[in-house]
Amino acid sequence: MIDYSKIVLELGKELSEVRYRYSAEGFEPFYYEREIGEAIKAVNKCADSLKETQHRHIETLHADPYKVEQLCKILSHETDKEKEHYGARLHHKASGAKVLTIDAGGLRALITHYATHRTDLENGEEEM
Repeated sequence: MIDYSKIVLELGKELSEVRYRYSAEGFEPFYYEREIGEAIKAVNKCADSLKETQHRHIETLHADPYKVEQLCKILSHETDKEKEHYGARLHHKASGAKVLTIDAGGLRALITHYATHRTDLENGEEEM
């Protein structure tokens, strides 16, 4: 993947060097400076477009990106060999059910489910 910040940095260096080199001789390269400025704007526009594309991709990749992200954090902790594991606790006060402990396998199943289903607590679930 292109590192747009490096391109902008190099264009900025070029602009600075050209100004220094030619202004010492009493010559101002206005057109060249303008072209570099436009190139920097174009590169920044490409970088912004890439960020927007990546953001849209993440949103469409997971039907419920918030839950997938949070469950992945929990799974990461529960599978870390350096940490103590107690599982994730699932609680539903209104039903009177006892607290359940969800292990890494259960977390993986939840991640798989929420990667393809968007939760709508008002009207059920939508499958993607």
